[in-house]
Amino acid sequence: MLKEIPDETIDLIYLDPPFNSNRNYEIFWGDIQEKRAFEDRFGDVRVYIEYMRPRIIELYRVLKMTGSFYYHCDWHASHYVKMMLDQIFDFNNFLNEIIWRYRTGGNSKRFFARKHDTIFLYAKKEGAHIFHPMKERSYVQKKYNYNDKYPELWDDDEKKWYHEVFMRDVWIDIEALGTENRNNRRLGYPTQKPSLLMDRIINASSNSGDVILDPFCGCGTTLVAAQRLNRKWIGIDISPTACRVMSQRLWDIFKLREKKDFEIISAYHSEAELMRLPHFEFQNWAVIALGGIPNKIKVGDYGIDGKLYPVDLEKKKEEKFDLFGEADIYYPIQVKQKEKAGRPDIDNFETAIRRDGRKRGYFVSFDFTNDAIKEMKRLDKEGEIEIVPVRVKELIKKEVYHS
Repeated sequence: MLKEIPDETIDLIYLDPPFNSNRNYEIFWGDIQEKRAFEDRFGDVRVYIEYMRPRIIELYRVLKMTGSFYYHCDWHASHYVKMMLDQIFDFNNFLNEIIWRYRTGGNSKRFFARKHDTIFLYAKKEGAHIFHPMKERSYVQKKYNYNDKYPELWDDDEKKWYHEVFMRDVWIDIEALGTENRNNRRLGYPTQKPSLLMDRIINASSNSGDVILDPFCGCGTTLVAAQRLNRKWIGIDISPTACRVMSQRLWDIFKLREKKDFEIISAYHSEAELMRLPHFEFQNWAVIALGGIPNKIKVGDYGIDGKLYPVDLEKKKEEKFDLFGEADIYYPIQVKQKEKAGRPDIDNFETAIRRDGRKRGYFVSFDFTNDAIKEMKRLDKEGEIEIVPVRVKELIKKEVYHS
């Protein structure tokens, strides 16, 4: 997707890519509760750097000469990342190694507890970049010597003596998001960053109306901050579900509508690309492309992967029906990531529809066997159950289904 962005058109780039942390994340996506494996597993650091290098080269190309570049990482590969960035941006354009200290995480008896991330700041051309200095409070002792103790250790007498200084490269005043869902800020993305962090970066290195790019935007915190601060924005993520989460988030906060206020450009243009998606990713893509809501439960869902609500949904919402609870008007959706769904698949879905007390359901697959088609026609002719076959190629064409 980066190759489609013209040269020198971006004012500010922030990226928070995989950290080469050699672990898997189990993710729950907010209301949708999508559980999937997010692999942050490169093994050899050389593989990780070679994975990132072509992307950084593209990012350097699209950045304006007045632009700034922030790379968020941690201890796993930060030193190697710095060497790569020096090669691409030039060492002379390196501005800061920002230390963001937080209090979350566990302790260790084998080494000092790791309580910070590193953010490398580069200019495309040093001296030409946009930068708005910020100030922070600096507490001083009565003798006007700087007191470098952490704020939680200051006594009342010390707190009476302070002045403002230009902000320094160690940030200790922004807390990481905890595991709890405080004020609905945490959406379930494992490396989600606080909005205050993005506010600081955007305010420092861009102007109103500038274009902000986040090429690993996850659940969209950068986009939310950019929108709130009156910037234009572009977000890229490999996960189609992440893009849908961002879309919902932009609606919930700003009432921005897809296709009117912003556009989602899918990188999946063929059935072959969709066939290679991880199972849960494909399942969510299919349900959402059909216009439905993915099931909260991914294991033991009794054959129902999502629900398609009728077109009078808005009316039901006005009547204070709960979309995920009391509103009992929907059609089950079943998704199979296989070349041809067969008769046994249809039989199982029929059982699920009857168990759910429904009369109609939608079955998504790449294609269907003759026996499967015959069984769906038989059920429709008998009039008790209707199973609507939906082929993936039809969803790619963005055909709209109305109930």
